[in-house]
Amino acid sequence: MGRGLVLARGGRLDPQHQYLGDCMDKSINLEFSDGSKREFVHRGTQADIGVINQIFQKEDYSFKRLRRGQELVGRYNNLLTSRAKPLIVDAGANIGASAVWFSATFPGSHILALEPDRDNFEIALRNTKNLNVDIRASAIGCIDKQGTLVDPGLGEWGYQVISSDGGETNILSMNRLVHEKLAEGYAPYIAKIDIEGGEDDLFSDNAGWIDLFPVLIIELHDWMLPKSGSSRNFLRCIADRNRDFVYVGENIFSIRND
Repeated sequence: MGRGLVLARGGRLDPQHQYLGDCMDKSINLEFSDGSKREFVHRGTQADIGVINQIFQKEDYSFKRLRRGQELVGRYNNLLTSRAKPLIVDAGANIGASAVWFSATFPGSHILALEPDRDNFEIALRNTKNLNVDIRASAIGCIDKQGTLVDPGLGEWGYQVISSDGGETNILSMNRLVHEKLAEGYAPYIAKIDIEGGEDDLFSDNAGWIDLFPVLIIELHDWMLPKSGSSRNFLRCIADRNRDFVYVGENIFSIRND
C-alpha cells in the first residue's frame, strides 16, 4: 500500500502528549520504512502538538482497527490496478498532518485539502510541498458562499466558519469540488471531515457526493457545541444509506456496503 511512517526518535517529550520531536526547533522528522525522511514543521503550540500526536503517533485515520480494513485497502489497490487515480478529500486540513499521513499511506492518491485559517493554511502549504496535494485556503459547505472565521477559544485546531454575507472566508461546495475532480479523472476513495461543527451546513443539502466515497471519516462536534444539533444533518443523510457506521476513538468511519 504505502510506506510505513513513524516519528523520528530523539528530542524531548511534551509533558501533555506522547510526542517525539524537537519543540525548540518547531519541527519533527518523519521516518518511513524505506529509510526516507520528511521534515514536518509546527508552532510548538498545544494544538499543533495535539494534531501531530493524533495523526502520526495514534494514527487516528488508520484502517488497522477496522474489521473491514483489509477490504478497504483492497479497494485502493483495485483502483490503482485499474489505472484510476484515487481521490482523498481532507476537509479541515489544519497544518497538513492528515494530508501528509494520507499521502504516505496511499501514495498513489491525489489529495484535495481545505483549511480556512490563513496561518494554518500557510503551514500546511509548507508541509505538503512537493506532494500530490491540491490545498485550498477555504472552508467546505453545501454550496459556494462566504463565511466568517470564529475562534471559540480552543486553539488553532478549533476554528469555526459561520456562514455570513460579506464574510472574508470562502466556503466552497463539496459537491462542486468533487465533480470537478471527477471530470479530471479522479476516483473518490476517502472523504475525511473535521470541520468543527461545519458538518451542520455541509450535510444540509447537495449531499449526493456521499455515495461516491467508499469511506467517510468524520468527527462530530455536539460535544463542543451543546444544544446546536450540529450532527443532525449528517445522521439524517447517513440513516437511509447502505453504509456501516463504526466509531473509532473520536471519529466515525462510514463505510459503503457494495
